[in-house]
Amino acid sequence: MLGGASPVHRQHLKQAVRICIRRHIPLGISIHSIGPVRHTACSALHSQTHTPDHIQTSAERTSPPVHAHVGSSYPPSLVARNAPSMKVKQAPTTANLDSYPQEVVAAIDSFRGGAREVVKRIKDIPVHSRYFTDRESVSRLAQDAVMTSRPERALQALNMAHLLGCHLKPNHYEAVAYHLADRRHWLLIPPLVTAAQHHCGRTSVRLLNWKMRALVESQRYDQLDHTFEEFATEGLRPNRRTFHILISGHLRNRNLNSAKQHMEKMAIAGFPVDPSTHAVIVAAYRSLGVDLQVQIHAFEALRDLDARLSTVVLNSIVQQLLDSGDEEAATRYMLAFDLPSGHGRRFGSTTELAGEHTSDPMSERTPIDPPAVKPDAATFSILLHYMAKEGKLSRMVKLLDHMKRAGVHPDPSIIAAIIRGYLVAGHSREAISVVAVMLHVRSPAAAEVFCSMMQVQPLTLLPVDVQGVPLTAHVFNALMSGLLVVMGLRAMRNILRTMRAVGIKPDGYTVEILMNFFDRAQGANARQLIRVLRSFSSPSLRPTIRHIRIILRSILRREKYMVHGRGWDVTAAKFSKKRTYNPKFPDGLILDTTEHHHPTAGLQLPRRSRLNSWFRPILQCVSRRAIQSDRATIALRLEHEAVARSDMETSRIVFQNMLDRGLHPTIHHYSTLMDGCVKMGDVRGAKQVLRDALDAGIQPNSIMYTILIDGCGRQGRPEEAMRTFRTMIRAGIVPDVASIDAVAHAYFAVGAYSVARRVLRELWAQVRPFPPELEHATLRTLAVTFRSYGSNPEHGRDRLSKRQQRLLHWKLRAIKTAWLRFEQWNGSQSLSGKVRE
Repeated sequence: MLGGASPVHRQHLKQAVRICIRRHIPLGISIHSIGPVRHTACSALHSQTHTPDHIQTSAERTSPPVHAHVGSSYPPSLVARNAPSMKVKQAPTTANLDSYPQEVVAAIDSFRGGAREVVKRIKDIPVHSRYFTDRESVSRLAQDAVMTSRPERALQALNMAHLLGCHLKPNHYEAVAYHLADRRHWLLIPPLVTAAQHHCGRTSVRLLNWKMRALVESQRYDQLDHTFEEFATEGLRPNRRTFHILISGHLRNRNLNSAKQHMEKMAIAGFPVDPSTHAVIVAAYRSLGVDLQVQIHAFEALRDLDARLSTVVLNSIVQQLLDSGDEEAATRYMLAFDLPSGHGRRFGSTTELAGEHTSDPMSERTPIDPPAVKPDAATFSILLHYMAKEGKLSRMVKLLDHMKRAGVHPDPSIIAAIIRGYLVAGHSREAISVVAVMLHVRSPAAAEVFCSMMQVQPLTLLPVDVQGVPLTAHVFNALMSGLLVVMGLRAMRNILRTMRAVGIKPDGYTVEILMNFFDRAQGANARQLIRVLRSFSSPSLRPTIRHIRIILRSILRREKYMVHGRGWDVTAAKFSKKRTYNPKFPDGLILDTTEHHHPTAGLQLPRRSRLNSWFRPILQCVSRRAIQSDRATIALRLEHEAVARSDMETSRIVFQNMLDRGLHPTIHHYSTLMDGCVKMGDVRGAKQVLRDALDAGIQPNSIMYTILIDGCGRQGRPEEAMRTFRTMIRAGIVPDVASIDAVAHAYFAVGAYSVARRVLRELWAQVRPFPPELEHATLRTLAVTFRSYGSNPEHGRDRLSKRQQRLLHWKLRAIKTAWLRFEQWNGSQSLSGKVRE
């Protein structure tokens, strides 16, 4: 009775996965074809020069993701600082090689097959060979090739020039590396540096710095220290920029110890910690969590930094605070921005930018007397993405007006935030119109077909001018993540078709969106999720720890169901007079653990598992890059130990190891520990974990209180469950579907069906208006319908006002009266006394 959701039709899901693999994804290369990664420079040159790159750069998508340049712990504004004195020849913006003879372009494209024949053919024609024999012409040709849809042509042009006897200098390769980085073709930079070493007989500090930066962005952390050793091999002295890249890379990989070691080496090399070092640390610290001391040091260094770096630092601080939910502290730091109406302190209330807020305990610890910092596109993108989570369109429009007055032009991340805001608010037509207008600039025919597939007549009046904003995968990802919920697989097919039509390839976040949709909305199992991931995998799109986490989450959810079951009926069987409660624990858990396995925080599949042969190549692809586990993966390990295995001792050891690594726990880690205590029947221990979270500066949310309510219900104590619910209301926390469902479950478990029905009926309006057609529906129908709202809640996250709290307490008193009457009818002893007996 009252179990979970309706079962998913297996044939429909298989058909959807088959569509992804065969029809709409031209990148489909099995993960088995990747094979062991060869670490020599020659093999890298051979295997990577044929494919463009787009690797997820966010440390934790975390952050949506989260948008690319804001989510990345290493800010792109620091790219230009890599070579401040380097003269870079600007390539034409046509993004093609139309100005060159067709024979020259054809020779570059065919260079891979018959190198000798191609070189001889070009050498015999002086009008063509001059493009490969003059240094400046070769450099200009390579830079122009980067701007095309096949940027690997740049390496082929340089190799041809070397075979034709053109002696290039390292600064020519530096210019090409700059443009590759600007276009985010990170996989092509290491073979470019290798080619420079082979052609010139030497390299430069800038080239090695570019190589290290490319390794960080492509998450090849296993080669970072090896590249640092190349400085000594080449007889070069690393500069401050070198150490900053190393420190940032290790911080992004959650490797605090290695970052500290390189800071010590930096001091020994004659580069003491300065304000720019604090800027790099705070920009890369997002993956580790909020550290008050790091923020204070970075903020105090603002006065000694240039304008662009100051903006990057302040953006990073605000982003980290918003990630942690500390809106008040983020608002106070925003006062340092020089807004259009004057300095932030004179701008007045910032609630229209960051929303309503309450008193902040950090206000006494971090007094802000900031210099005026000019906001940039990333600043407004951070705030827009935060507002888009709640669909606050009016506030977003006001912020866009501030952005226009500040003279900041929109970028793809800002457009993605606008699209997400429209979709959360339920305005899918407006969101599709934004993409349609951007498509029309690039390809009018593709825009027309796109609108026809979406069955939408696009709007022409948009809140922001999208002319000149490049259309990227980031924009399509924002549209896909929202439309999948509304339109389902049809939206996925149409968007992937459109991306292919305009030459935009899916990135790692695209795959993550699809896997999340199949996992949460379609009920896909782990094998089907692995098939989706393998269908997208290629040398330029490798699996990430975020993809692995989705697979592990699916397996762990199945494991929890096997151990604890699901639905109201499982708990009700404990207190039924007609049934016997016989829990059926599995002989062996689906997941196994090991002590040292960084990417998955120790989680692995047993050798006997049928999925192991599918999952092992994916895990090896991530393990070879020395990627360490992040906080979200450690939360899965905690959930396995505390909830599935009911091993609180091991879970506390895992929690302490996370602290020792310098990772700051989030509300999810404390919630997992509370859930483990509740599953063991230790409600008192769960309350102690809640107090520990409060001491750590984490404000409890509805999830924590729902766990406590559920624990009381599992013990057959609905009165205590109701008291916990009232405590949540007094804290001003808005009750959601899960918390109300837990209260009704507590009464249902002891047989008080009428009280459970009254709980749903009285508290239904806290989520949505009560449907009149359900007035006489059964309790099962009410419960199933009410739970369905939890997958797509429409209410915001604003705190309850005093008036709302009083009205809710009035309803709760009526429920308490109904419960007392029920107990009187069933005798003087409470039904929950059966458990205590």
